[in-house]
Amino acid sequence: MYAARLKRTTPYVDRTVYVNWNALCISAYLNAATALGLQEARRFALRSLDRILSEAWNAKSGLKHVVAYSDSSAQKRDSRGFLEDYAFTAIACLDAYESTSDISYFQAARKFTDQTIERFYDSVSGGFFDAPPASQSLGVLGAPRKPFQDSPTPAGNPMAAIALLRIHAYTDEAAYRDKAEQTLELLAGAAGQYGIFGATYGIAAQYLATPHTQIVIVGEDETAERLYAEAIPASLYGRSLLKLNFSQAVAQNLPPSLAATIPQLPSLKQNKTVAIVCSEGSCNPPAHNSEALRELLQTREPAA
Repeated sequence: MYAARLKRTTPYVDRTVYVNWNALCISAYLNAATALGLQEARRFALRSLDRILSEAWNAKSGLKHVVAYSDSSAQKRDSRGFLEDYAFTAIACLDAYESTSDISYFQAARKFTDQTIERFYDSVSGGFFDAPPASQSLGVLGAPRKPFQDSPTPAGNPMAAIALLRIHAYTDEAAYRDKAEQTLELLAGAAGQYGIFGATYGIAAQYLATPHTQIVIVGEDETAERLYAEAIPASLYGRSLLKLNFSQAVAQNLPPSLAATIPQLPSLKQNKTVAIVCSEGSCNPPAHNSEALRELLQTREPAA
């Protein structure tokens, strides 16, 4: 059968490098790298994200929809990014920050989240349009939409809400959470009718309903590795996990919600490895071993 199939014309493969789809893959690779300890997957994901940040972003024109075309004759073509490009890239940058503790990725995530609001948010009714206002009439294609239904990739509105809620957790700025809540309220009454095509909406609703928790490991020894391994299974929706070296645990290298607490830990002044769990502006007493961290995480187990 395989030999017979080789005689047929090979189906066309679109090798265009799209921002939104690549951002989804980057997030998947980063999550797999953390869960499975795959360093090569992490490196590949970060190289891919860095390419988007360097080749698809322009401070004046914004984010592109396409990083590169497979057709060499189309290299000069350009297209403005859509809601999915911005929201998916913001989430990929957050995943990169949590994977590397490199503050530049958090700053990029916040930039793209702010751009998502500026370019697509409906300040009158709430929710996000899928594209900026069309510069020319495109008939039905030019009609603004607020996508909530996965088809089959995650829908733009719930993904934008997830980005807003995750940024809110790191900044404590209420405006991010308010916009996310307004966005999800638009479809609250009908979300159940979408069935499996409302999965991303359900995930976003879980983010909204569950207080966000940050699990921060600071240290450079085997104890830090054990604490990090203990925390990985707990880093589900609504929980982020960061691993910092002692030199990284300074205010200028941390988002606002952590900058006021992490650098003040007495353990850091002694270069003593520590794990701290924070949520809604407060932090538990530090844990210095896996057993203490496990008990601490169980007391903060999110509601099912």
